[in-house]
Amino acid sequence: MKALTFISIHPQIIESYTRVGVFRAAERLGIKTQALNLRDFAVDKHGSVDDTPFGGGDGMVLRPEPLAHALQSLSGQKRVIYTSPSGRLWRQTDAEEYAVREDEHLVFIAGRFAGIDQRFVDLYVDDEISLGDFVVSGGELPSLLIADSILRQIPGVLGNAKSATDDSFSRGMRGLLEYPLYTKPPVFEGLAVPDVLMSGDHARIVAWRKAEAEAKTRRLRPDLLEP
Repeated sequence: MKALTFISIHPQIIESYTRVGVFRAAERLGIKTQALNLRDFAVDKHGSVDDTPFGGGDGMVLRPEPLAHALQSLSGQKRVIYTSPSGRLWRQTDAEEYAVREDEHLVFIAGRFAGIDQRFVDLYVDDEISLGDFVVSGGELPSLLIADSILRQIPGVLGNAKSATDDSFSRGMRGLLEYPLYTKPPVFEGLAVPDVLMSGDHARIVAWRKAEAEAKTRRLRPDLLEP
């Protein structure tokens, strides 16, 4: 991946998040991150980027011209992601697939208000993504979460590459939830760390973690076990 760009009317949200964690690590690998202020591409001197919807209804809609101009200001080949409640559900396998696209410049459109003009979606968006069956006030946080999930799959971003392979939903976990984790102290408020984890028997620990991952998935996300 060559770069990440976020187009938003609140670039400060993007900038505050991308100063730390995997974004900083990715920058050391040459993957640049930037936030474009959509109002810099406004249709008038008042900074207008939205208007009322045709056909009536509540809320405002982001106009297509500022979005198109912001996108066109970026050179080279781009892949455009728009986060929306009506998009397809983002999964761990998507993050893994995006992470290996080395030559791509990912551009995230962070919607606001009631949404964005459908014509921009039809003309420019490559992937419309949802994080679940709920609605938030803007696309900044969903875009950052998607980008974060991609970056942690890129070799060299995480301190320990195995951290990503053992994440919930990953291929290393066979799509299951991650097993329960324990650290010091050995006993906390009367609850002890399972003996098997203190045994030093690697084969037993692997078997225990596999069984616990399946039990946890069956309890919390039985849909993941469906054929």
